[in-house]
Amino acid sequence: MKSKKLILTICVFLIIAMAITGCRPAERPVPETQDTPGQQVPGEQADDGVIRDARTPEDDRTAPRNMQPVEMEQDLMVRADRIVNEVVQLEEVRSATVVISENTAIVGVNLTNDETGELDREMERRIEEVVRETDREIDNVAVTADPDLFTRIENIAREAGRGRPLSGFGREIEEIFRKIVPKA
Repeated sequence: MKSKKLILTICVFLIIAMAITGCRPAERPVPETQDTPGQQVPGEQADDGVIRDARTPEDDRTAPRNMQPVEMEQDLMVRADRIVNEVVQLEEVRSATVVISENTAIVGVNLTNDETGELDREMERRIEEVVRETDREIDNVAVTADPDLFTRIENIAREAGRGRPLSGFGREIEEIFRKIVPKA
């Protein structure tokens, strides 16, 4: 009787151990970074004690086009953040959100003195100019002050920031662009 209990206990233990090890997610290899001597990693403290971003606007224009999808998504997010920071510097803009898809930027803005979501042509032109000056890779700019479209653009940007790929928003981005620029 004792030996049956011992064998049963060992079998239960082995089954549980195999279930735990068999149900673990597969480990993915971590991509190796190739740091060159003297190269500062973005956000890392330099020799002079100053923490700075190692990327410059020139890096964005000369970035290699053979980037991995994750790197491209991060590059697009950095570029979009840079555009947002410049657009909100305009006196009339309370807040802004940007999504970049290839060479197109979709910009949603909340204006300081406008509750209707109407954007005059002069303001739209100024925002487009700021976007093109900030990111020279942008060829097409669509600007909207419509609150519903602003929220949709903001949601896409937020989800992309959480790691969801922009490719999953292809149709929605295209639909938003066509609502803003119907002739496109």
